Amino acid sequence: MKTYRSRLIVAVMTVGLIIAACSSDGGTDEVPDPTMAEGMDMQDQGTDDFSFGSPVDGAEADQVIEITATDSLSFSPESVVVESGQIVTFRVTNGGAIPHDFTLGTQEMQDEHEAEMVEMSGNMEMHDEPNMFSLEPGETKEMTWHFKDSGPIIFGCHQPGHYAAGMKGSVVINS
Repeated sequence: MKTYRSRLIVAVMTVGLIIAACSSDGGTDEVPDPTMAEGMDMQDQGTDDFSFGSPVDGAEADQVIEITATDSLSFSPESVVVESGQIVTFRVTNGGAIPHDFTLGTQEMQDEHEAEMVEMSGNMEMHDEPNMFSLEPGETKEMTWHFKDSGPIIFGCHQPGHYAAGMKGSVVINS
């Protein structure tokens, strides 16, 4: 009986090691991210279909707008104006000593993203998406956007407490 039990334990451990080795082969199979909240659909975040425009290659930019995220929980400048049809590169620099992020979207998108972040208590590693990215202290990143509709769009930081404290700005799109 002892021999059977020992062989069973060895067999189970061997199968476990094989499964572990196969799952870490660096393949491209999508594996659920354990940092994501259940029910949160980040697949929709990566689409290129936004009501106010779409991400494009930086080489197509008509204009570059410099924005700085600060530890006083603000962006500088707080508002920018673009024309409908214009292609703009946002060059965003984290001028502070704490992480910030930059999310471009409608008020509804910002509110939805903020609610998701609050629900997760900020315990999510944010991944760069077409309309958002994270910035470590001193880091600069760019996002190039082709604006297609007129109206107000918001950029905000959704690090815990930042958006609620007013860390947001506006993009006014003139027609």
